[in-house]
Amino acid sequence: MCSELIRVKMASPRRYRDKAYMKRIAPQIYGGAFRHDPDAVDKHLRHVQWSSDHGYYLQLLALAGWTSLPWLGSLSQPTLVLAGSDDPLVPVINAKLLAKRIPNSRLVVLEDGHLFLVTCPARSARLVGEFLDSPR
Repeated sequence: MCSELIRVKMASPRRYRDKAYMKRIAPQIYGGAFRHDPDAVDKHLRHVQWSSDHGYYLQLLALAGWTSLPWLGSLSQPTLVLAGSDDPLVPVINAKLLAKRIPNSRLVVLEDGHLFLVTCPARSARLVGEFLDSPR
């Protein structure tokens, strides 16, 4: 479970509008590479474009009020569950729970944070490719 301080920082879209603020809080909210690579935030922000407050708050509302937990056991397709070991937003225990509840799943935990797809794209792509190419 993420801390109250992280929740407060996530409740506001300020991090997308104020680059200095994002640089200050990114290590705390995203973990992983953002904790030790000062350029990671700048690299990430080059690809982020703000769209609307309305959409942002709808996304937060969806996180607060929906769960897939009751249906996970009914998934029949092979499933790759990826997670970052240093993710303050979605702790690795969530990925372990998904992998345990989804039949025919495979869990891979990367030594990174919440945005591992951004900070280690080559490794992430390789893992997905290997999973898709593996015999069923």
